Amino acid sequence: MKKVLFISNHAGFSKFNAPYMQWFHDQGWQVDNASPGIETGYYDNQYDVPIKRNPLALSNIKAFFELKKICRQNQYDIIHCHTPVGGVLGRLCVNHKKCKTKVIYTAHGFHFYKGSKLIHWLLFYPIEKLLAHRADCIVTINDEDFELAKKHFNSDIRKIDGVGVNLSRFKPVSEKEKCEIRKQNGVSDNDFVLIYCAQLIQRKNHKFLLDRVAKLKEQIPNIKLCFVGSGENEPEIKLYSKNLGLSECISFLGYRTDVEQLYAMSDILVSTSVQEGFAIGVIEGAACGLPTLISDIRGHINSKMQFSLLDNSFEECLLKLYRDKSLREEYGKYNAEYAKNFSIEHSLTQMAKIYKEFM
Repeated sequence: MKKVLFISNHAGFSKFNAPYMQWFHDQGWQVDNASPGIETGYYDNQYDVPIKRNPLALSNIKAFFELKKICRQNQYDIIHCHTPVGGVLGRLCVNHKKCKTKVIYTAHGFHFYKGSKLIHWLLFYPIEKLLAHRADCIVTINDEDFELAKKHFNSDIRKIDGVGVNLSRFKPVSEKEKCEIRKQNGVSDNDFVLIYCAQLIQRKNHKFLLDRVAKLKEQIPNIKLCFVGSGENEPEIKLYSKNLGLSECISFLGYRTDVEQLYAMSDILVSTSVQEGFAIGVIEGAACGLPTLISDIRGHINSKMQFSLLDNSFEECLLKLYRDKSLREEYGKYNAEYAKNFSIEHSLTQMAKIYKEFM
């Protein structure tokens, strides 16, 4: 039986890989997954490997040797590694001179990009350039990364349109359904609800949003802000919101499996992130027919409402959307149609074409 191994440094990443794992199963392959923590997903074997997001974490040394042992024992035909540290370890643990394993690395947004800090270029760029030849194929998910990799890396470079969104799950609901979902979640019909679905980590820039909401609270007295997700900065962000006096208008909803219901009860999806490879949460919200108010960074889709992190355009855009319901409806309909370009079927077709070349 042919075998494939998926590797990532993110617990829960298998939910993005599920369609691709299932595709391999449909071809009769054994599908294994290696990541920190025990996940649920469409695979045959799960390996709990202590891979950390921080590239300097000592546990990554242990993770490297565990991955090397797993690969030696199973003799995989294909290894598909994801995320920066998962990509580094996945490429290092395979010796191309001694085995026929094909290595595919999906870069979910390089840490070096136009406008990023110099330290990111000095630290991450040399590593990616040095390891590029150890991947048979590097898959990028945005135009900027694709052009950069093609120019600088010694590898076969491809691009797909994100990781794909399940449009049967993420779709618009009627006004009646929206009211019912709000009622179930204790949200008033008069509330103006912003939703931000993202890990509570520094690069998602939650404090920027909290500062702006604090300034706009008097002009938008019925504003409600929902943070969906968890992360290492959660205690700090909760304290920050409390000190701004936002406790009554903000909800920390944690990790949720019913995020499509939360999108359905919201008025606007916001993202104040400073760095993205491809913001899947934005596509999901757009597919639900939400107008999107997002920062103008690499990895965010082209939205009719984008703002700069360096000026007051966020406030101007939000007030414009708040005051004009017909404009919100127009942008929501546009987004629902535009999101079809990023369906899971489309992404899977693109990725399957790449897989077949290396099978």
